Amino acid sequence: MNYQSVYISILKTILENRIKKNSSYSLRAFAKSLKTSAGSLSDILKSKRPLTLEKALAWVDLLGLELNEKEAFLDAVSKDSTLRLNQTEKKSRELKEKYESYLLRLDQFKLINDWYHFGILNLTELNEFKSDIKWISEKLKIEKELITEAINRLKRLGLLEEKDGVLRRSKNNLETSTDIPSEVIRNFHKQNIQRALISLKDDDVMERDITSIMMPVDLTKMEEAKKKIKNFRKELAAFLRGKNQDRVYSLNIQLFPQSTECEK
Repeated sequence: MNYQSVYISILKTILENRIKKNSSYSLRAFAKSLKTSAGSLSDILKSKRPLTLEKALAWVDLLGLELNEKEAFLDAVSKDSTLRLNQTEKKSRELKEKYESYLLRLDQFKLINDWYHFGILNLTELNEFKSDIKWISEKLKIEKELITEAINRLKRLGLLEEKDGVLRRSKNNLETSTDIPSEVIRNFHKQNIQRALISLKDDDVMERDITSIMMPVDLTKMEEAKKKIKNFRKELAAFLRGKNQDRVYSLNIQLFPQSTECEK
């Protein structure tokens, strides 16, 4: 496979899309956004010189790529660089470590960006769990390719281990940060809320409990209210564990304002 053509195609697509949005946008402007020279970028796009992994790591956050696109871009550059190894092999190994470290950070983002990672971790604790991609895919209703990628990601993060072909969760009680604005965390909660809506429509009422209450609130008690909700989540999770764990559930507690704040 020509990995050089892969990352060149990604760069060209980004340039073309920017030109579509702004007809005055140029190769020079693209190079400036990547903090490189127009000549150097032009040579890379024309396959006159390879894109080094060092430069790719410097560019990847400036290209405006989605997480999976960043992975594809860095993977193509890394594999192309490996094919070109020469006397600079030592430096290449150091850059490879930097690249793997970057991918690990992407893995951590993916973990809290896509709900099914936690789904897989919790499935491993069911009595009927099978370390089989097809079985996991059917249980979570997720494509097998995504399940395979997620399992590999969880292994790299040390959250999942495999011994004699059997997958086991290696860490419990994972939590995301609280009260810190984050797009990936917002997306994680959004996915869970969307799946709650699906459950509201598809699951029997005896298999779910979706309720709500509207109330007047003293905002000075909000911090303490969050602590009570957090403690309740942990207590309920501990209560629901048992000898016959046979299904994975999510608990979404939604405490939010339904009115604007009163004038003081």
